[in-house]
Amino acid sequence: MVKYKKLVVVFVLMLLMLTGGCKFDSGKLLQKDDKPQLIKVQICFTNGEKLTGYVESLGIEGSDKVYVGGLSLNYLYDKNGKIIGSYNYNGVLYIKILSK
Repeated sequence: MVKYKKLVVVFVLMLLMLTGGCKFDSGKLLQKDDKPQLIKVQICFTNGEKLTGYVESLGIEGSDKVYVGGLSLNYLYDKNGKIIGSYNYNGVLYIKILSK
């Protein structure tokens, strides 16, 4: 009986460490993670070219930082979530949201 109590205590401690630390979001365990939400956009480049496709995000989230210069690789998807190309924000003039 003492052996099982030790095992239960160890299990509970491990469970608390997993769910309590390291910014672990236990709510995500029950969510389906099919594919990311894609946003239909038209990307207009500084050379006048326009490209229509889907992106996962517009690059700036609430906690993100924007740095001037440097390389940035971003992917362009088709409506099914397959990568069809990539682009660099350095050549982007603006991005127009066509639908969500």
